[in-house]
Amino acid sequence: MDGTLWDSSPEVAASWAEVFRRHPEIGRECTPDEVMGVMGKAMTEIAAIFFPKFSEAQQRVYLKECEDYELVYLRAHPPKAFAGVREVFEALAKDYPLFIVSNCQSGYVELFMELCGVERFVTDIECFGNNQKPKAENIRLIAERNQLERYFYVGDIQSDYDATVAGGGEFIFAAYGFGEIAADVPRIEEIGELPGLLGQLLSGI
Repeated sequence: MDGTLWDSSPEVAASWAEVFRRHPEIGRECTPDEVMGVMGKAMTEIAAIFFPKFSEAQQRVYLKECEDYELVYLRAHPPKAFAGVREVFEALAKDYPLFIVSNCQSGYVELFMELCGVERFVTDIECFGNNQKPKAENIRLIAERNQLERYFYVGDIQSDYDATVAGGGEFIFAAYGFGEIAADVPRIEEIGELPGLLGQLLSGI
């Protein structure tokens, strides 16, 4: 989602910064650039990056507080989806089942769908917070659960590509997002290009 469907990094950074201020022992700030740099990683990896001097148990405590408050903060300060996201979901849902797989905490995908008004277009979701499984496994889980024979993952960072390959899917690079991909793959420069590209890929053009 992050970097592909919306950019919540300013709001996430603001919410985490508030939590950090409650705990002076953390001894650091939280900026949008830092958040953008870790988006796409599993939440446990993010905790290790932000709280390296603490035990894993304490990292989990801080992480849980950040995760919980983040959802509260985002509901009060909704990030804006990239232009055309809802229209693309509506158009694609007429012909294809749509799914969301993310490395986020439980509740984040649901909040995104609610805030952006796309719940009714999404068939199924899965995330790290629900089952502690990495993205590749959750891509495969979605495919198995929904009996998918061919499936595409749209992402914007190398780890998205790696997880898609490991999960048995095909990758579309959101070139407008947060990262680069070291692979020659189909790409879109804005989300509105996705329906046309997907049609071409499926028709063999």
